[in-house]
Amino acid sequence: MRHMRTPITLAVCALLLPLAAPAVAQDDGSFTGQFQVGVRSVDVSGRHEKFAEDINLDDGPRLFNLQLDYVPADALRTAVDKVELYINNMGGDPFESMGLSIEKYGRWDFDWNRRKSTYFYEDIILPHELAGDPTLGLAFAGDFHHFDFDRVQDTLDFDFKLSDRASLNFGMQRFTKQGESTTTIDLQRDEFEFDKPIDESLNDYSVGFSYAWDKVTLVLEEKIADYENAYEFFLPGRSLGEDPFDGGTLDFFFLTQPYDYTSNDHILRLTARPNDRLIVKAMVDLQTLDLDVEADEHQAGTTFAGVPFESDLQGSGGIERDLELFDVDVTYRVNEKLAVVGGVKQYSLDQQADFTFGGALNASDWQIDTTSIQLGVEYSVSPQVLVSAGILEESRDVDFTWSDPAEAVSEDEKTDQTGYYATLAWRPNRFCRVEVSFEDSSYDDPFTLASPTDRQRVRVRGRYGNENGFNVTGSYAMNDVENSNSGWDSTYDQADLRLGYRRDDLNVSFGYNLVDMDRSIDQIVSTPPGFGAAPPFLVAIDYQAEATFVDGRVRYEANEDWTLGADLRMYDNDGSFGLKRDDYRAWVEMDFGTNYLLHLGYRTVDYDEERFNFDDYDADIAEISVGYRW
Repeated sequence: MRHMRTPITLAVCALLLPLAAPAVAQDDGSFTGQFQVGVRSVDVSGRHEKFAEDINLDDGPRLFNLQLDYVPADALRTAVDKVELYINNMGGDPFESMGLSIEKYGRWDFDWNRRKSTYFYEDIILPHELAGDPTLGLAFAGDFHHFDFDRVQDTLDFDFKLSDRASLNFGMQRFTKQGESTTTIDLQRDEFEFDKPIDESLNDYSVGFSYAWDKVTLVLEEKIADYENAYEFFLPGRSLGEDPFDGGTLDFFFLTQPYDYTSNDHILRLTARPNDRLIVKAMVDLQTLDLDVEADEHQAGTTFAGVPFESDLQGSGGIERDLELFDVDVTYRVNEKLAVVGGVKQYSLDQQADFTFGGALNASDWQIDTTSIQLGVEYSVSPQVLVSAGILEESRDVDFTWSDPAEAVSEDEKTDQTGYYATLAWRPNRFCRVEVSFEDSSYDDPFTLASPTDRQRVRVRGRYGNENGFNVTGSYAMNDVENSNSGWDSTYDQADLRLGYRRDDLNVSFGYNLVDMDRSIDQIVSTPPGFGAAPPFLVAIDYQAEATFVDGRVRYEANEDWTLGADLRMYDNDGSFGLKRDDYRAWVEMDFGTNYLLHLGYRTVDYDEERFNFDDYDADIAEISVGYRW
């Protein structure tokens, strides 16, 4: 598992200099903060790769957190009113973050944030040597797609208040994704595994302007995005494939297919309140995208019949896309009890793509037009009860052509959706609230067999809390989706209950979550040409999962010097893939009264798969840290 270590000392010193200078030189401001540094010990028995998928913590020193704040004593005479810096989990943790905020009240605001996450995946299920063992009833060893990469996202926002009515915003986002992975491709009636390095970057720049009149607010925004992907994969060495008994082999395989795109986004938003009864919101979004791709492939080996082959292919292509979105929402309050809401949305996508590879041209042309209309009413039965209901009509027209050297296809598909919804909100007092909602929709001639012909959703949510610190929340959601043309059916039920109690020295919470999911489809399989005239036959595909998740937390301040805490998380999944995972933590924090802190923590994780136990692991994690606040 890869971790990109950060040079903490230099980075922190560079960021602290502008903060410490005014506090030290003038000594007229408030300079506060805290930090915690320490060490972690991790002991894993069992499959370490599965532990990395779930938790991915390493041994070694850590900067658990750092928080620095500076507020000048006389804000009228300084260039800034507030400076804040934070750093969390630096030193190789799977989730690291840092940020800097500088603000001058009423004039400008600067924010920079960085998030880094490490992702690891290697789900083998069985040792490779047991794959295909007829006594196990399996013909595979697991998912041969492996991932190990870092994601880093930098976000920068600079807001200027030009006047009481006008403001200007500059934004920047940079996203990088780098690491390694593996992928599989079916060649010569066999499956081969390839190394696939990951190297992606996205730069997104935006500028926005807003102006507020007395009854109208206008927002204009321009965005530019630049994306690059150094896409490639290759065979790490000669391979017999996943089935060593057939004739197909690969001596080498190498494909480079880098692609990049630039996009422009022009957005206009308008909110108007011409009177106390009417609110109108409108948006226009115009997007363009231009993508270019190059390809170079080299491979050699033997076919499934044992005949040597070799190929050397090159290609190039691109995509041009135009997207238009128009959206208008209107709310009209007829009287104090009744309001009418409605909206119209028009979405249009026009895309042309072509790709020439080895002299063969593949091309497609898509035109998708979607129009939706919503109309509803809200009625206040009493100050405690609000009901609403509405209908949705949507029409989507897909006109596409697709061609390759073997054939050409041209289709015009139209899908209509009709649906309605109803909600009930009841608030008997300021401590209690209950909401019930129901949605039902049907689709005429869906575009794919996995798209629904019917969908229903029911949701119930409730909350109660009193002045004594006790609160309870609960929810239930049911989703039922089916396609009568393909026999696909999916049901999803989720129930959640949460209890909490808080007072000055004690904070306790408990949660219970139940998820019940069932998906099935009746897949019709036809016999390929050359294998006889057997009629099509039915293959039933079914997947179930019934998962429960229990979590709890307690934090108790015994006195001014001692604070104790404990957490538990228990996950149990029965169904197609049964597993259990228990996660327990306990910690104690001591405050020495002179701003010094000592934190001791222990965590144990037990992961157990019910069928093969190949991925089972146990982990013990201990942490000790010291801190200081001023």
